[in-house]
Amino acid sequence: MSVNSICWNCQNTLPQNIFLCPKCNKIQPPKQLDEFKLLGVSEKFDLDLEELENAYLKLQQLFHPDKFSQLSDKEIKYSTLLSSMINEAFQKLNNSTSRATTLLKLNGFNSHLEDRSFNDPEVLEEIMEIQNEFLEAENYEKKKSSIEKLDIRISETTNELSRSFKNKNYEIANKLNIKLSYLEKIRFDFKKHL
Repeated sequence: MSVNSICWNCQNTLPQNIFLCPKCNKIQPPKQLDEFKLLGVSEKFDLDLEELENAYLKLQQLFHPDKFSQLSDKEIKYSTLLSSMINEAFQKLNNSTSRATTLLKLNGFNSHLEDRSFNDPEVLEEIMEIQNEFLEAENYEKKKSSIEKLDIRISETTNELSRSFKNKNYEIANKLNIKLSYLEKIRFDFKKHL
């Protein structure tokens, strides 16, 4: 539910997602909005990343602290806070696992992504197989092939995660998100050893 606020400068009534008062054009104090609302993008897993980046750049252009450097301390503070919130929101939504975690939270599901004591034997066995295959690869080509297989598994897991969000099956989405976070971490580690 959207709650209106009052402009600190001219006392104009403002909707929740307005950051510049249309009456006096003063920047408003940042409001607690979820990342999707803050960036003005659809609340879904399958985001158009180009649309997300465009929304982010547009907001940063509007609210970058450099634009407010000649104004009051209050406006400088608000622009700095808002710019920081916009950066953080973009970083979260631009990453599949953190976007999924955010969506799970917004839908009332307590994600256990931070709980690293994950104990799904099937997923853990799959992770071990992937790691062993990479470690046993004797040359660059075999290591590269191992990473390509891992990329396919990441893509498949991401597609399954997308389907689970579309079906509003948050329990499965949470498990897949944890699996995806493991797979992405392994890919990051593998690429360091290429």
